[in-house]
Parts: sequence; C-alpha cells; structure tokens
Amino acid sequence: MRIACCALLLVACSPVSPLPAAPASATAPAAVPGAPVAPVVAGPEWDPVRGLLGTWEGADPARKTSGRFTLGPELGGHVLVRHNTDDTPQGRHEDLMIVFRTPAGLRASYFDNEGHTINYAITAAGPHIELVSDEVAGMPRFKLTYDVKGPDELAIDFAIAMPGTTELKHYTGGTVHRVPAAAH
Repeated sequence: MRIACCALLLVACSPVSPLPAAPASATAPAAVPGAPVAPVVAGPEWDPVRGLLGTWEGADPARKTSGRFTLGPELGGHVLVRHNTDDTPQGRHEDLMIVFRTPAGLRASYFDNEGHTINYAITAAGPHIELVSDEVAGMPRFKLTYDVKGPDELAIDFAIAMPGTTELKHYTGGTVHRVPAAAH
C-alpha cells in the first residue's frame, strides 16, 4: 500500500463567497521568541472536513510500507495543510497539500518530493470526500477518495485515468487510523 498519494483529504462545500476577516480574538498573536504559541483552531467553515483533522497512520506489513499524515489549520485558520510521509522498500515519499477556499468551493494544491504538482477540486457528501484533479491536456487525471468509517478510521482510494482515457481506475488504497493526541 503506498499511502503517499492516498493519505488525505478533503471536502467541498457549495460555492462560497470569500470569508470576512477573522475577529482579532480568532487570530494567533505574533510569535515571541521563547513564548508558547497558541494552537490555531479550525473554524466552522471547515466543518465538512473536521473528521479528517488530526494525525493518521497506516501500515501494510506484507509490503513493508508505513505512512503518516497530519491535517490541520495553518495561517490563522485560513488554510488546512496536510504533511504526509510514506516509507516503502523503494524509499521515502513526502508530500504537502494545501486546502483553501475559493468562491467556487474548496480546492487543494499538492506538491511532493518527486516533483509532482496536482491541483484538485474537492467535493463532499457526508463522510464521502473526493478530490479530483484538474484536466490538463496529455496528463493523467487523479481521484483521491476518503471515506470516514468512524471517528478514528479512514478508508482511502487513489485512482488514475491515463491520458486519452476518462475511466479512473483504482491504483492503490488502504485504511489509516487516528493517532491519539497524547501519542503525537
């Protein structure tokens, strides 16, 4: 199981207008060296993906793979950021995904240590969340699906449609479990 491309996220809402500026009490104070930093809290605009927030792990001992990702608010809660790693016999994969709001809905931009960049549109229907890549001529399309199976379990599927085809075929997937807060 290669968790790298499968590890995360996200949702969509109906089209939204830009959010008003957060009240001063909702933004983190400027960092002071040595001072504790207050955690950024995900506001109600992230409710459709709230079940994905946190730290998640998965492993496939038969294939000697393991992975871990975190998803949480950053930049004063204006974006969600996923940091992901996947260790396999072939090496270590790392990626970063930034989820943001646009007037047309939620979007995500993905970057990895192999030089890939993928832009996604996000949709959600209850516990079923899909990220579908933008169409780019001559390039494959991708679909990353999360199915929230409970408060501590996510089923993940990653599908690919090769250039010139429209059928998204399963490529990899698996299940990840929430890491208890005390274990971070």
